[in-house]
Amino acid sequence: MDALSDRNRGFTLIEALVTLALLAILSGLAGPSLIQMVHAQQVRGASIDLASAFLLARQEAITRQRAVIIARVDEDWANGWQVFVDQDGDGMQGSGELQLLVSDSIASGVRIAGNTPVSRYVRYTPSGEAKLLTGAFQAGTITLCHSDGQQAVRKLVLAPSGRMRTVIEAAGSC
Repeated sequence: MDALSDRNRGFTLIEALVTLALLAILSGLAGPSLIQMVHAQQVRGASIDLASAFLLARQEAITRQRAVIIARVDEDWANGWQVFVDQDGDGMQGSGELQLLVSDSIASGVRIAGNTPVSRYVRYTPSGEAKLLTGAFQAGTITLCHSDGQQAVRKLVLAPSGRMRTVIEAAGSC
């Protein structure tokens, strides 16, 4: 009978508290790294989405033999972007101009900023080159990062030829 009663004994209160304390410590260690992983994925996803929109704009400009513009929404790339055919050459989407893509705003905390040549828009010509409305070549860098500054910084670098490349840098201030 003694062997049977030992098997049904269960956990003592001390054993249960020690187990809970260990779980709390392990959760506390895993939590921040999980959050950092989610933030890094948000930046990576936004980078891929924006780079894809640039590829679409360039491809459509070549295919349609018309200028195509990718522009930020509401004065901030983080609010999303739109791709449209610029029929009248004014750099703004007017009525009757074909809208090819509209992106939603990105995840909270992800920041996107372009240097002066690409801070508002990028315009692709029918030859696939990036040119400003004035006709001057357009090149620049769009930087994507998370406001917590703990993830790698991604940069989309636009060459005057219209080609885009991604550069990944170590985590830094955003």
